[in-house]
Amino acid sequence: MSVATQTAGEWLFRCSIMQCEDAIMGRVHFTEAGELVYLTTQEELLGRGVGHWTWEGDVIGFQMDIFQYEVTSTKHVQAEPHRFRGFAMAPPDIGVWVGEWHFQAFQQPPRLVGRFHASRSTPNMQLPSLIQKGPRDVPEAAKKAIMAKLDKLTQPFPMMQPSWVPHHLAGQIQDVHYVRNFLEARQIEEFEKIIDMTCDWEKMSTRDTQEFGSSTQCPCGRSLLRVALLPWQATMVDVLSTLGVFHPVLFPANSIRLNSYKPGQGIFPHMDGPVYFPRAAIVSLGSHCLFDFYPRVDSDDDEDKRGFSWDRDKEVPSAPELPPGTQPELTILLEPGSLLVFSGDAFVHHRHGINAVEEDEIGPQVRNAKDIGLCAGDVLRRQRRTSLTIRHLLPRCNCSAFL
Repeated sequence: MSVATQTAGEWLFRCSIMQCEDAIMGRVHFTEAGELVYLTTQEELLGRGVGHWTWEGDVIGFQMDIFQYEVTSTKHVQAEPHRFRGFAMAPPDIGVWVGEWHFQAFQQPPRLVGRFHASRSTPNMQLPSLIQKGPRDVPEAAKKAIMAKLDKLTQPFPMMQPSWVPHHLAGQIQDVHYVRNFLEARQIEEFEKIIDMTCDWEKMSTRDTQEFGSSTQCPCGRSLLRVALLPWQATMVDVLSTLGVFHPVLFPANSIRLNSYKPGQGIFPHMDGPVYFPRAAIVSLGSHCLFDFYPRVDSDDDEDKRGFSWDRDKEVPSAPELPPGTQPELTILLEPGSLLVFSGDAFVHHRHGINAVEEDEIGPQVRNAKDIGLCAGDVLRRQRRTSLTIRHLLPRCNCSAFL
């Protein structure tokens, strides 16, 4: 029997990390084509992963990028998947398969953190027994050869591809990227026509809005049921996934909020909160606007006080008040057809907002004014602006996880 045939199929995995047994536990399916998929079996967690596997002689090596979190948590999830590698001799025909379990931090070599135990999947989903005896030693030459193969198969995490470097806005607020001319003029016009023909706006005092991608509460009441995005929205999501903004499997873009602003309207400084994966992509249509990020404040460190409730007066997610007189730390002029992506630190710790004005005066704080050809003192009068805010709404239960 070949190594590929011997390994391919579904396994039940238990993986330890340092002194934590069963830190990773679930079903892993190895395909004969060298791909693998992971789904957690732990009821209190939602977790999935994707990766590759290969072999050298009788030695198996595989890599998994895993995105996993507690369903009842009110905290922000990690901003990137966790990457693991496993090494072992080829699995036995019967019994428990045991091997080394390594964690690989970004741009770091794999580090041994524990062991994995695996057994063939059974109808009753019985987990493999933990064996005290260590795994068989893996020859170093074979391990190095497998590492080289896995390195060639490895893709950068979303937003870490070299193509995003020119669009990064350096500064105190991290993880902000801005792309000019993401859409062409004809695409902007086409999307605006589609939106005007299809949207059923919810009228607010600060803006008109409509949410796509979710509907009513699911049976357990902890999440919203998924509904398919409209075809033109799905196309936009596919493009963002191809560009590496969202991961199509681990944290796919599944929620689009359309906002429409008249001149004189804006949105109060706010944070989107831990109901979402910590990344937002905003596509601007119609008019320009000045988009502000605000300094981090200590009162925001208590995540239980924000993100899961709604401020009816401000029409944004609830959060403690900013100290009086707080000024923006970063201001960006969002042009029609542009793409703004903010993640991690910018998403979790810094409010963003748009002043409710009819015209914007360009000041020295506007980071990209010079790139656009504007000078301090220039005044731009707003017209109607429509935006698409694209995010991954986190499932908080298994009945909504993969719909």
